[in-house]
Amino acid sequence: MNSLKEYIKGTGWAKFIAVVNIVSGAFVILSGIVGTIAGISQGSTGIVFSALSIPIGILTLMAGIKLWRTASNLQIYKSTEKEEDLKEAIKNLSDYFTFAGWAIVIGLAMVPLVIIASLFLGLR
Repeated sequence: MNSLKEYIKGTGWAKFIAVVNIVSGAFVILSGIVGTIAGISQGSTGIVFSALSIPIGILTLMAGIKLWRTASNLQIYKSTEKEEDLKEAIKNLSDYFTFAGWAIVIGLAMVPLVIIASLFLGLR
């Protein structure tokens, strides 16, 4: 029977996706902050959506961190075969899906809000 570590592949891709998540999360946070500040100074109704993008950015950034940790723990497990490293990898992967899932849910929930605001408030 094959060792479990022989099935652990793709950690390089996981780290790549983690970096993309971390960088894009940081950009979303930054654009949310800038948009909120600009909206406040101009009295724009878009301030609400700029402010709502900040939690999405935070969740995306945290998902990236958790995915990075997952890949790192799997790489460590491959060399040590310690059960604790595998458990930590599985916990981080579970957290990754939770953070990514909530970011998607919030993003999807914003779509009807943006449409309604566009139609009725006339975003400036």
